[in-house]
Amino acid sequence: MSLESAEHPGKVKCTCGCNKFVVYATKRAHLNGKSTTRIGASVLEEFRDLRPSQTTSQKRNLSTSPSHNQARPTTRRRLAVSGADQPGDVDLVFPPDEPEHRADSPPYRSTYALDTIRHVFEERWRNEQQHDFNDEESEKSSETGGEDDDELDSGGDGENIGGNMSDEVGDGDGDDSTEVDGTAEDDDGSLPGHNVPEIAFWDEIDEDYCRRVMSSDYSLGEADLSLLRQYTLKVEEHLTEKTFKRLKRTFPDAHHDTLKVTKKRVKQLSGFESIRYSCCVNSCVCFTGPYQDSTRCPHCNEARFDSQDKPRKFFEYIPLIPRLRAMSANRSACRNDALPSLLNTIVPSSRDTNPCFYFSDPRDVALGLSTDGFAPFKRREKTCWPIILFNYNLPPKIRFQKKYCINVGTVPGPKKPWDMDSFLWPLVRELVQLEAGVKAFDGVTQSLFLLHAFLMIGFGDIPAMSLIMRMKGCNGICPCRICNIKGVSFGSKTYYVPLRRDKIPHSEPPQYDPAALPIRVHDELLAQAMEVQMAPNKATSERLSKQYGIKGTPILSTLSSISFPASFPFDFMHLIWENLIPNLILFWTGNFKDLNHQDADYVIQPSIWNDIGKITASCKASIPSAFGAPVPNIATHRSQMTSEMYSNWTLFIAPIVLRGRFKRSVYYKHFMKLVKLLNLCLELEIGEEALDEIDGGFQSWVEDYEHLYYQNKPERLSACPLTIHALLHIAWGIKTAGPVWTYWAFPMERHCNSLLPSIKSRRHPYASISAFVSARAQLDQIQLIYNLQEELHLDFEIGTPGNGLINESCKEIQAWSTDFRTNKLTTDPCFRLCSPKRHKSLPASLREKVFAALATYFKTSKAVIRTAINLEEPVAQYGRVVYLEEDTMIARDMVRQSEDSRDASYVKYVQLVDKYAHQSNRPSEFVEKQFFGQLKRVILLELPSIPYLHREPSTVVYAIIQSVKAKLEKDIYYYSANGPVEVVDLNCMWHYTSWIGLNLVVSVTIVLLTNVT
Repeated sequence: MSLESAEHPGKVKCTCGCNKFVVYATKRAHLNGKSTTRIGASVLEEFRDLRPSQTTSQKRNLSTSPSHNQARPTTRRRLAVSGADQPGDVDLVFPPDEPEHRADSPPYRSTYALDTIRHVFEERWRNEQQHDFNDEESEKSSETGGEDDDELDSGGDGENIGGNMSDEVGDGDGDDSTEVDGTAEDDDGSLPGHNVPEIAFWDEIDEDYCRRVMSSDYSLGEADLSLLRQYTLKVEEHLTEKTFKRLKRTFPDAHHDTLKVTKKRVKQLSGFESIRYSCCVNSCVCFTGPYQDSTRCPHCNEARFDSQDKPRKFFEYIPLIPRLRAMSANRSACRNDALPSLLNTIVPSSRDTNPCFYFSDPRDVALGLSTDGFAPFKRREKTCWPIILFNYNLPPKIRFQKKYCINVGTVPGPKKPWDMDSFLWPLVRELVQLEAGVKAFDGVTQSLFLLHAFLMIGFGDIPAMSLIMRMKGCNGICPCRICNIKGVSFGSKTYYVPLRRDKIPHSEPPQYDPAALPIRVHDELLAQAMEVQMAPNKATSERLSKQYGIKGTPILSTLSSISFPASFPFDFMHLIWENLIPNLILFWTGNFKDLNHQDADYVIQPSIWNDIGKITASCKASIPSAFGAPVPNIATHRSQMTSEMYSNWTLFIAPIVLRGRFKRSVYYKHFMKLVKLLNLCLELEIGEEALDEIDGGFQSWVEDYEHLYYQNKPERLSACPLTIHALLHIAWGIKTAGPVWTYWAFPMERHCNSLLPSIKSRRHPYASISAFVSARAQLDQIQLIYNLQEELHLDFEIGTPGNGLINESCKEIQAWSTDFRTNKLTTDPCFRLCSPKRHKSLPASLREKVFAALATYFKTSKAVIRTAINLEEPVAQYGRVVYLEEDTMIARDMVRQSEDSRDASYVKYVQLVDKYAHQSNRPSEFVEKQFFGQLKRVILLELPSIPYLHREPSTVVYAIIQSVKAKLEKDIYYYSANGPVEVVDLNCMWHYTSWIGLNLVVSVTIVLLTNVT
């Protein structure tokens, strides 16, 4: 029977649930989950009159942590039918929607989200189109390719990225291409909230039926597992298609599919693929939303389509909702997915204070957004912009690991986006849907529920945040995104922000109090943004934009969980390690901008600075690799310095090498105050007292900085850039969003570095990146759906739990540690003993020390131990110890050290010492005491059963340590002489604290100071 309608010739009625008459291709796309985002909400009988800018009381209170202790709203969360992306090869049929509308079904948050985003989208982009297309001056600017003063785009495109080849990804061999499979680009540009059909809510759900369907243990055959392993190897190792084809000849006995067949099967198993949106060839805008029907870029006037009417370039968006659904349905992922820090506080449930009931369900997900410009080539002339999300429900230990980063797309280069909101459009559509709630399955409770996710924070460097927040930055009179401090230019296009400006003409006020800066508030900022957008003409809009420092309403303001500027604190990594410290070094070397540094007291003589560089480079031989890459000669190779290197140099090396180097000691003392403040900021937890110290400390430090470097001279105004002023908001950011490590850009930098090897085609680098990110996302999805984390983990695993399990193939032993206080076996593996391995007899003097250690261990006499245990035979000795797959200790007697290698043999260890050892008549009282020494070797003793002591056969691991006599001076340990050789239980070296880095900091300082002095 034909479903075609007489009123709609050539169209059929779609059976996906939308009940619209569409063409066959659209119906197919709807059934494949590519329909317009369907919000799980029903429409209120009377719409509320919500304005585009929400009041402060309606925004989430960022200073109050949400909680789950308070009673949840009485309105029951019902499950909405929405376009679910299900695993491939699994046909899930759910009970039909209840046709009857229930009066108590619509959650308040759903309508709130719909109304708000509808208002803001209409106001924000309707006005902007008016300025971009109807204003004669704007048209002229577009034709000539003119740019605003605050745009810092790179130069021209030196590589041909356009043309019909933009959808093909070469792997360097010219034969690897991304499969398009006839998929048309997503041209759904409808505004979220428009034409959304009313969706009924289920009053009763067949829980048993849904549990059987959703929680069924999907298992894959060996053919699929083999295909996935091969594809995982290709993706993780960035193999070209040519190399992938060679696997068939290399392993003739194994089945090997073509890359095309493999990709098709992976797409089926993952249940989703990236959505392609056409974008400007210069990456100015993405043709979404109001730009959907545009045929030319509104900024550079480049054509959208080529001569064959095909898009010249694509932006590939990777859907977020299917991945969050897969995480919630996977049991192991659910166990990691928790918010323990929110359990002891209160979540306001009133519609006035918490209109969307944030985190009223412990399964609600908190998300963070980050983006940054990433230069794929050494010239750094072209950039692309990855957009990644972080799941803040995950424990801090794994939250920022690369495998848990959610990449939703990479804005292709060669230039930075002119309208970042157009690229964020698909993400915001999903976030609005997640705010309303989407159907998901709970892998722990084995039940269906409404999954909610909220974007809470955004972070990145100042240019990236200016794009997302639509701020002008240092080109606006109010350059700071946190406060309304007015900048001064003194004839320059850039506005600077000194606290004192009484000697600069026409500067009001003449001085700012750092403790009372005019902090921006959400309502004020969005009202200013709306005033800019509603300006009657382009000239007025530009004037207001420069005055307020904001270009217009950002698309993220449509999310009720986002508060401006509280959701966008300054990124600590860029602020300190990529701006402040390099600028101070430029001052010290007399190279900061075009200032007059002659005879300045802060300038260090070139010969002295060269000596500092040489000493810095020599330190790499004594700093363990756990601290990161070695710091090079900072005088001659500063271009090689990274944020991590600047951090290590500032915190560990500079306090030593800069001492006594300045003409006046006030500059060294000023720098040491900064080091103290930085150490406070890097604490994992920060209390109220420490926060007050950070706040007052930076206020004092900035005032001293202006006195020492700016010197209140108008001609030295460039010494007060925005990055110096931003230091005054570090404490505010900690109080608002948490410790700096929760929103610094190190994870983003690591993610960008992981994208570099994926570029196999210099002609199409951005398509290569997009193909890699999409493939990685699909493999992650398959691992979650089919629980294949172990099967697709291709790295070699060493051993399984057991006390002293030896793997002879790799000559390593994995051991489960024993707490030296309780003598109980721990549940987690503690260390691995690695090659070199030798079997040698112990010297007589060392045997006596081992007998003494065993007597202490078994709480008996040395005579009993000599009788029960024979140490004359050769024993296993190891030269390396790896702790928890992180840090490696070197045994100096077993491993030869090369001249330029790092010394990782010094350790700190803790032992229980009798407090009254010299008073024989007094009962023993044991206390912990720390010692330092050099690891000489590690011995493994396989002890037989000792019936006399009622002991079964066991394994004991001892570290032979040459102790040193260390003394503490000004929080730094020094040593100058060796002590006796000690036989120490290996667990004592690192059971004193849960983080090995804390144990190694002191030992590293010992070696470093010895070399320096």
